[in-house]
Amino acid sequence: MMKLPKFILISFLFLFASNIALAQESDSLSVDSVKIHSPKKAMWLSVALPGAGQFYNRKYWKMPIIYVAGAALVYSFVSHNAGYTKFKAAYEQIYYHPNEPLPGFELYSKAQLKDYKDQHRRYRDMSVIGFGLLYVLNIVDATVDGYLFDYDVSDDLTLRIEPVIMNNNYTFSQQFGVKCSFKF
Repeated sequence: MMKLPKFILISFLFLFASNIALAQESDSLSVDSVKIHSPKKAMWLSVALPGAGQFYNRKYWKMPIIYVAGAALVYSFVSHNAGYTKFKAAYEQIYYHPNEPLPGFELYSKAQLKDYKDQHRRYRDMSVIGFGLLYVLNIVDATVDGYLFDYDVSDDLTLRIEPVIMNNNYTFSQQFGVKCSFKF
């Protein structure tokens, strides 16, 4: 008969211990449930795919700007590269065979063909530089937005300008002035 109370006591301990453990587990705050915004993650997302860092930072309106600017730069590169190729071929043809210009380029002089070729090459190269700058700017923007993601900007950013009467201790007089107060 002594074994039965010990069995009941041990059973009750396990029963209550499991309920207490479950209650503590559900009430406690786990570290996994707190999401921390990482600027480094935003940066690496933008490195991997332009605009992904802006998406991670919840700045969705910046993504179309990045893609439209990138598409415009790609279009500029393709069109100026095609123009450069055409004018280079026409220039080489008139340079090596002055009496046999390419069809469609008969009205151009050698100097004009060289100028147009150089102009298209310059714009093509500027498109590549612009694309590189857009890529770097995308990364910098995502990183800065990542650092400022949790920055609290309250509605109480004010500048108050008000008149003030100042006491001058040297002349024992009063002066009128303007006081600017920043509140943030």
